[in-house]
Amino acid sequence: MVDRISATLIEQIDSLSAIANEFSDFAKMPRARAARINLVSQLKSLLQLFETSDKARITLDLGELSRVEVIADKEQLMRVFINLVKNGIQSVPEGRDGVIRIKLETPEKDKALITVSDNGKGIKEEISDKLFQPNFTTKSGGMGMGLSISYNIVRSLGGEIWYDTILNEGTTFYIELPQSVEKR
Repeated sequence: MVDRISATLIEQIDSLSAIANEFSDFAKMPRARAARINLVSQLKSLLQLFETSDKARITLDLGELSRVEVIADKEQLMRVFINLVKNGIQSVPEGRDGVIRIKLETPEKDKALITVSDNGKGIKEEISDKLFQPNFTTKSGGMGMGLSISYNIVRSLGGEIWYDTILNEGTTFYIELPQSVEKR
């Protein structure tokens, strides 16, 4: 009985520690180290990170693009992409083969548009206004910080983040960032 109680206490302490760390990360995001980032390379690295996932098939559509640059902190931007892919994978219901599609486009000369689409459960309309708020989660194991942090990172880069969803079919997150276009 002592062993069982000790294990439970240790598990709870670890859980509280994780929550404290997330709040700490949110409260003081590391100072951004802005640099010129090639989104094509960044998204290829993201794909490599998840290529061994057995929970979903992940595809990357770059069209004909070989270089699309933005000014951003490389780690923070990767954190946004990882969070969206992880959320997409976690949204796929049991018994369904997960599919995550990542796409990069330049619909305007000075804009880059990244989409991350999943074939998950979708997002219920009644929670849509809370989705980017800190501490809001629909998962039993989540802290509710991932989308809030992602929102803040994208906004700090002068970008926008939004989504479209269809219940029981999936969700697409859109990230629009200003391109770093060299002036000649």
